Amino acid sequence: MTARILGLAGYHWNKGLSVPVEVARNTNTCSFGVSLHRGTCNYTKHKQYYTHMDNDKTQDVRRQLLKWLQPCILVLLCVVLFLTMRINAPGSYERQAYSSLIVLLAVIDILAYWAAARQRVRLSSLLIIALSLIGSWTSIIIDSRLGLTEFFPLIYVTITVLLSGVLLPIVHTIILAAVQLMVLTYVVLHSPALMQLNWASFLSYVLIVSVLCIVANYISTHQLKSFQESSIRDHLTRLLNRRYFDATLEDQVQRGILRDFTYGVMLMDIDNFKKYNDSYGHATGDIILQRVATFLSEDLDRHAIVCRYGGDEFAIILPDTNHRQLYAVAEMLRTDVKTLDITDVCNAQDKLSLSIGLAMFPDNGETADALMEHADRNLMLAKKLGKDRVMPR
Repeated sequence: MTARILGLAGYHWNKGLSVPVEVARNTNTCSFGVSLHRGTCNYTKHKQYYTHMDNDKTQDVRRQLLKWLQPCILVLLCVVLFLTMRINAPGSYERQAYSSLIVLLAVIDILAYWAAARQRVRLSSLLIIALSLIGSWTSIIIDSRLGLTEFFPLIYVTITVLLSGVLLPIVHTIILAAVQLMVLTYVVLHSPALMQLNWASFLSYVLIVSVLCIVANYISTHQLKSFQESSIRDHLTRLLNRRYFDATLEDQVQRGILRDFTYGVMLMDIDNFKKYNDSYGHATGDIILQRVATFLSEDLDRHAIVCRYGGDEFAIILPDTNHRQLYAVAEMLRTDVKTLDITDVCNAQDKLSLSIGLAMFPDNGETADALMEHADRNLMLAKKLGKDRVMPR
């Protein structure tokens, strides 16, 4: 179904002022939050924000990893410093160089821990990668001044790729692995001592490790995205689920309080849905749920968060709106749902209808629970008054 309700009047917040914008009916233009600049949809910002919410679990995984990784690195650096001081003679170049390097790496690790403690996961991850790069390549430089005659110091560079595969996006890992492999190749080919050794096997080893890290990064990233998607999607209707709705509504409340936003909430259910299940079977009931879900998402996905709330109930969050606009959208949905064709699974005289309860933030509540209680009371009132209606008017 073409987005039929997009002809409703929208408005755009500009420095706290709502500016009415009339939008032609049956167009693809966003009706709520229409930007006055270049005709772009201001709701894109909301969509981007919810995309960031989907990445929260990835950040949580990395945060937990960093929480354990950084102290372990610091302990290992202390052990290496102790061994360096014990093995190398006092005043020697190797002792001074490695001691200075280890202290620098410890400082970077502490900074990374500080960043992670302040929820700056990306910065913390970059600092850990920088620590690995500095540690690996500075060790190679120090050893080269002492006469680099074996491959062992060069193997350290694979640590950077391993960490990058866990902490950074796959594109960054590919770039980092490619650059390091090219530099390693240059170092080996310009070192007569290393050319006497089995340099081809060494470079093959580094290449294999890099490829495995990239593949592992790709698989883990896509598996995590799949798990995230399944955790916030209703398996039957493919709409966002109750879990996502509750988290989003709570977040919207906090954003509304901080930034003086207003938004509307709809809670609706399909009238006489039990009749369809009892008369035609649960398979038919599932088909009806899917068609109503498709109807809602096609009409509202540009400017609303549409969720299956449970059973035959659906919930919608409409950003940047007022009661008049919220009621107009709800009334349009109530009217348009009657046009859904279900004659292939039901009798011709069966027509779908919706009862809808509304709530406005902050007028009807300043907490998620208060908003949903208000919307639920209005939904119950709509059903009590005869169903197939929107309350309050």
